[in-house]
Order: sequence, then C-alpha cells, then structure tokens
Amino acid sequence: MSKSRGNAIALAADADETARLIKGARTDSERRITYDPSARPEVSSLLLLAALCQNRTPEQVASDIGSAGAAALKKTVTEAVNEYLAPIRTRRSEYAQDRAHLRRVLREGNERAGAVAEATLTEVRAAMNSHY
Repeated sequence: MSKSRGNAIALAADADETARLIKGARTDSERRITYDPSARPEVSSLLLLAALCQNRTPEQVASDIGSAGAAALKKTVTEAVNEYLAPIRTRRSEYAQDRAHLRRVLREGNERAGAVAEATLTEVRAAMNSHY
C-alpha cells in the first residue's frame, strides 16, 4: 500500500475504514494464494502486510490460506492489520483527548529540534568560515 497511490492505511483510520481499504486492494484471478512478488505483486503485497503484522513469513500466511482465494486473503489481512493497530489506535485516541499535553509535547519537541538545528548551523558556518 502506498500513500502516493491513495491506498495507505492511516493510523487514524478505524477498523471499518481499514477493512474497506483492504477490500478494495487489487488481486488476481488465481484461486490458490502464493507468495511470488515478481509474478503476483498485488497478492504478494497483501501477504507481506499480513505477515509483518503477524510476525510470520509471507509463505506461511499463503500456506494457511491455500486455495481459499482472494476473499480469504483480504479477510486475513484485515484481521491481522486491525489486530496489530488496535493498541496503537487506542493510545492515539487517549493522546488526542488531552490537547494540552499534545501542545506541550509538540512545543518541547520544536524547542529541542531548534536547538539541534542551531548547533548544526553554527558548525557549518564555522567550517565554511562564514560567520554572520
């Protein structure tokens, strides 16, 4: 899945939106699900996504699905992704409710990043002998 292709799964997406995105993913007409990135890139991409979420290999996921077809593949991927993202989504939701905390974290991060950037610029100016 790719953000530039408009088929990325956002962390803010809920389980239903994730299912809708995965359901719309392209596959092919072969019934038997196999992991073959060069010959079956769409199917292999979905297998890899499920495998990463389940801490397994794409071949293991493909073997479990077997000849159940694309619908079973998409169901497996949807369940794996939603299960994997559930704790992240819960934590994100908790953070979103405390706007003051978010502003404080962003402000502190900006201050640290600004300090690092200023130190880097000072080093670069010294190396280039261009103090201004």
